Amino acid sequence: MQYGVDVSTYKRVSRGDKEKREIKLLGSPFRLAFDFIGAFLLSRVVINIGINTLENLAPFGIAFLLAFLNRGDRKESIVATVGALLGYVTLMSNFQNIQLCILIVTLIAIFQNISLTLKSRNNVIVGFSIIILSMIFYRAFVNHFPIDVNIITSLVQTIIIYPIYYIIKYAITCIDDINTNHLFNTEEMVSMALLICLVVSGIGDVQVFNVGIRNIAALFFIITIAFGLGSSVGAAAGVTMGIIVGLATNNMMLYISVYGVCGLMVGIFKDTGKFIAMIAYLIIYLILAMYSKTFDGFQIIEAVVSGILFSMIPKMVYFKLAMELDNDKKQDAISELHFIKIKEEFTSRLNDFTEVLSTMSLTLNNLMDNDRLLLKNKSSALIENLADRVCGSCDMKYLCWKRELHSTYNAFAELIRNYQDGGSKFPQELEKKCIKKFGLIKNTEEIVNNYILNETLRKRLSEGRKLLAGHISNMAVTIGEIIDDFNRDITICSDVERTIRRALNKLNIKYDDVLCYNDKQGRLNIKIMMDNCHGGQLCIKELLPIINSSIGRTMSVGGDGCSIDPTNNKCTVRIEEAPKYHISSYAAVACKEGEKFTGDSYSFGKTKDGNYMIVISDGMGSGPEAGVESKAAVELIEKFTQSGFSELTAINTVNSIMTMKFSEDEKFATLDMQNIDLYSGNITFMKIGAVESFIKRGDKIEVVKSNTLPFGVLDSPDVDIVEKKVSNGDVLVTISDGVLEGIGGESNCEWLVDFLGETKNKNPKELVNDILEKAKELNGGKTKDDMTVVVSKIYALY
Repeated sequence: MQYGVDVSTYKRVSRGDKEKREIKLLGSPFRLAFDFIGAFLLSRVVINIGINTLENLAPFGIAFLLAFLNRGDRKESIVATVGALLGYVTLMSNFQNIQLCILIVTLIAIFQNISLTLKSRNNVIVGFSIIILSMIFYRAFVNHFPIDVNIITSLVQTIIIYPIYYIIKYAITCIDDINTNHLFNTEEMVSMALLICLVVSGIGDVQVFNVGIRNIAALFFIITIAFGLGSSVGAAAGVTMGIIVGLATNNMMLYISVYGVCGLMVGIFKDTGKFIAMIAYLIIYLILAMYSKTFDGFQIIEAVVSGILFSMIPKMVYFKLAMELDNDKKQDAISELHFIKIKEEFTSRLNDFTEVLSTMSLTLNNLMDNDRLLLKNKSSALIENLADRVCGSCDMKYLCWKRELHSTYNAFAELIRNYQDGGSKFPQELEKKCIKKFGLIKNTEEIVNNYILNETLRKRLSEGRKLLAGHISNMAVTIGEIIDDFNRDITICSDVERTIRRALNKLNIKYDDVLCYNDKQGRLNIKIMMDNCHGGQLCIKELLPIINSSIGRTMSVGGDGCSIDPTNNKCTVRIEEAPKYHISSYAAVACKEGEKFTGDSYSFGKTKDGNYMIVISDGMGSGPEAGVESKAAVELIEKFTQSGFSELTAINTVNSIMTMKFSEDEKFATLDMQNIDLYSGNITFMKIGAVESFIKRGDKIEVVKSNTLPFGVLDSPDVDIVEKKVSNGDVLVTISDGVLEGIGGESNCEWLVDFLGETKNKNPKELVNDILEKAKELNGGKTKDDMTVVVSKIYALY
């Protein structure tokens, strides 16, 4: 094990702690409050059937308590039992056989707390057995029912309890899945809605200042669900609530109508905001009140109070409600979470690789330091080697190396030093006493020559090691920048995607796939895969107008238009937000006098990230050799930027390549790059050894200067970055240094500033040729160096 590594102390993890945390979660105050309130209100829900032996049924509290038989938590069952008992006690005055319900709840609670070892299936069987036996004995000894009527009545009521128990148990299980990755299906949504409706119905006819609490709670629940999940879910919740409350009030049609219409109206206006949705809800409520002949049980104040409560709920709550219960949005969130996890895993591996590269670079540098330490012992090794060769068999060895060690050692060092410096002077001390002068001189020459050869090789290896360490370090930095770019947020726009799909389906536009996302600049991008239209321009004529009208934004076909996959003959078109600016560029080139090839290279055009890039690179010298350097710089910059990397990452990579000098005839290259944001008009000048650039705005000329070194001179690029802003009608002039070579070989940009200020020509195609001809004219009609001019004009589209 490596010394100094920080290793965490081994600790045993207690399994009991995990169990305690789980129990605490199950018995949290919110869950216990839900159990108590739910049991209390559900036990108060009464079904009026109208049959003498079956009227006034109240099975919901019993069914709710049965749902806790298999949960295995005593605290929850006790709280639910207390709530159910209190709920049934409140019905003592208007319910004939309420004592039977209290008896059944008590017996179930006792069974649940004394028997937790039976299987879940047996618990349910025993629970229903307690119910039917309790009914039979109670009616036999208290109500004195005939045996046949007693058994049939008890059996029917027990059978009625079972589906209620199943729905409530199913709903409670679904509530347990809230705040998880579970996607709720229709049955689960309906069961939870039924449970909440039953709880609200249990409020009964309780009034405060003659205002019905049940109607306020029911309306609040309906409009909240409608605003969070839409009109269809809101209307369904309203109808469900109307059925449940209608069963308890014998006025089902009125409650279904009011609740259903209110939920529908709020859902329709949900996209307009809470205030408009509440106004629409109140208006439809007033209309129902005015035109309904029987509006008993409802008051205007109830709608107003529920609307106020609705408006007080923060918008974030509705957003979380939609994210939890809307399967489409929840699936999108889960998919995005999975994407983020995959991205983090990939980023972590790249970070590990970056650390490996950094360690390799550091190790190589440390090895160079070790080589420097070895130099301290080289002089002693040379002297000892020379002494072993010459003095080993000499008779004077004892005299020279024992009695006169210090003087002999210094004399040998002087001899070696003289031959290293190119001289042949023999030390005076050795001249007096050395009897092997010729052999000493010959061996000294041989040792020094071998030493110089070895040192030359070692120096080259050291330089190569240093060069390799520098490049590996640059690779680590480049990969780090790639990781930073990769970590920038790319957000999937699921809502926009669904809107586009609906619009395309409505107009019968066939497509295979739609992908919508916001890039790292926050701009909307849409990718659509469809059948190949064979040049019919379906994307521009039909697809683009549909998308613009459906999402309410101005979009345009981006990139190079459509891309055809030859394997399946499918067309993929990328549609992006339309940029504000358009740029038109033209270039003019002239070779140096006597040369057929130019040493300059240039490029301009739109990039994938919505920018426009202009690049000029001037290779040192002229001719094809200089052109190779400049062309390599331009091509690398293009490839990196088109792949989505930052300009600085591309520049660092180009500089690393340019610093690899494998020949004595070293070559360098300059770089003059402008990056224009077509959406904002911001322009960034990046200059490495380049001359001035110019912005012509009307009659005013702005000069962008720089004083930096070319590529390959320094280990890290010497970049000068200048930020400006352009607008409609501006003209950008980018040149190589040959254009400014005036009379006498002096570089002077004043003539170009005067020329641009005086000229009235704003056509970039004509202006680029005028500048080149003027430069030739100032040089006596000759081109003393390669000349390249790029003129770009900015046009505002809107």
